[in-house]
Amino acid sequence: MRTASIVMFERLFVASIVLSVASFAIGYGDFSVQVANDPAMRQLGLGSGFVIGLAAVGYAIFLLLWYLIAHKAASWAKWVLVVVLLLSLASLPGALTGPWGLSTWLALAIYALQIAAVVCLFRADAKAWLDNKGVAHSGAPD
Repeated sequence: MRTASIVMFERLFVASIVLSVASFAIGYGDFSVQVANDPAMRQLGLGSGFVIGLAAVGYAIFLLLWYLIAHKAASWAKWVLVVVLLLSLASLPGALTGPWGLSTWLALAIYALQIAAVVCLFRADAKAWLDNKGVAHSGAPD
């Protein structure tokens, strides 16, 4: 049985993915115009299909990590998620220097949900559950 921290991780992380998909849908028009106007992207022949494909691959990776952590108790996937989150947080200062519109607020909310979700993975019950490959430890002496 999954622990409370694993269930909370799952809820927060899935909420971050849903919010990210909504943010992508809201900003897709503006982003596809930027891609279309970028000479380097035009030269490579990459357009809106590439943007959608890249987003789909990114969401597939996040969904795979969610599944491996929350349902298969893959401790290594927790660390992959931590590294991915830290790498993505490196771009946050640059995002905060631009105009503060809806996309900035959504990005902050997504980061907050992801950070809260990852914090859940470091709680004692989640660590024990992951260490025991998905078997909840009662805490009672053996």
